[in-house]
Amino acid sequence: MNKSLNGFILFILSITSASAQDSALTFLQAKDRLIKKNFYLLAAYYEINQAEAQVVQAKLYYNPTIYWNQEAYNKTQDKYLKASNQYEAQISQTISIAGRHTNTVKLARINLELNKVQFTDVMRSLLYDLGNNYNNLAALEAKEKLYNAVLSSYQRLIAASKKELEVGAISVTEDLRIKSEYIAVKTQALDNANQKEQYLSQLRTLLQYPKDTLIQAAQKIPLFNSTFVLDSLIDRALAVRPDLKVSKLYQEYQQQNLKLQRSLAVPDLSIGYDYDLGGNYKPNYSGLVLQMPLPLFNRNQGNIKEAKYNIQQSALQRDYLKITITNQVISAFNQYKKIYEGLTNYTDEYLNSLTQLNRNTNTYFQKRDISLLEFIDYQRIYISTNIQLIELRQQFLNSVNTLNFSIGETIIDY
Repeated sequence: MNKSLNGFILFILSITSASAQDSALTFLQAKDRLIKKNFYLLAAYYEINQAEAQVVQAKLYYNPTIYWNQEAYNKTQDKYLKASNQYEAQISQTISIAGRHTNTVKLARINLELNKVQFTDVMRSLLYDLGNNYNNLAALEAKEKLYNAVLSSYQRLIAASKKELEVGAISVTEDLRIKSEYIAVKTQALDNANQKEQYLSQLRTLLQYPKDTLIQAAQKIPLFNSTFVLDSLIDRALAVRPDLKVSKLYQEYQQQNLKLQRSLAVPDLSIGYDYDLGGNYKPNYSGLVLQMPLPLFNRNQGNIKEAKYNIQQSALQRDYLKITITNQVISAFNQYKKIYEGLTNYTDEYLNSLTQLNRNTNTYFQKRDISLLEFIDYQRIYISTNIQLIELRQQFLNSVNTLNFSIGETIIDY
């Protein structure tokens, strides 16, 4: 029994270390696969292609218009469709005289830039989801190994207790107490397994793995960066956050849209050439055609007014987003520091002392210097402390993920 418990202790120490096994999917590998395989990200990329197509469309000029009019029926000659008697041909081209075409192209180009930056923001959000799911799965897998080792240890203890019960070395009560503790740990392990399945499902979806793929994550704790300055991080976030860039471009979009709406208030001009064989004041008439609607009633007043309000609204939204980003960075940075302070409580000296206590407890129980209840109590303390450490590491990794997300770029890689 002593040998198995010592092996269990070494096993716990190995899983609470930051090293990952060679077969584990590292977070960097997961990010690389997300960028290449995620369906939602690939679908978002098509929006850029659609915006590029809109730029191409906006650059196109109006098609020329051809007009043809000929004699349908000559009653005198009793002939149909005799174009040689009379026809009129006209060709015209519509042009924008107030910059409608130019403003439409500029608006389409801003929309293209918007889609590119929005794609970056979609990627940022997906990487954030990936990070949280990955870190949570890594913690659950570490707990799973812990529970498996505990259950294996209790199974051996139950087998040994059965023999001791047969010879009267322990009481029935002690035997039931050991089995009850085993069932309690097994229930915790079952709950942990159910949570693990949920995160496995989410990761398979994010990374487009087959349904039966087992993903082994790893808790790799990055070094704490004590050189970070909060004001610098805030300035960095305001400079690189893609959602703030989207807000700025949206404001530019609305300003350009106002120019377009004003140009739409001026009608397009149609210029053409007209040839009339014999239906005008003289045969073989050639004429210049100028045509445009008179802007008496509709001068696009409503759309112009709406565009002005959109500019004011986008400015307010951008200012609000700046405040939001600032507070997000402050919160993420403070969490990052505080959780790390909690991790520093788990020093090597403390963990070694805890391990030694567990070894001594095992020895004392074998000699019957302590009761079974005391043994279980010490065992629980040891297990609980390691679970707390696993969860605190999970929280620290999530705080790193949140800090990266709030800044808008990876400032801490792991």
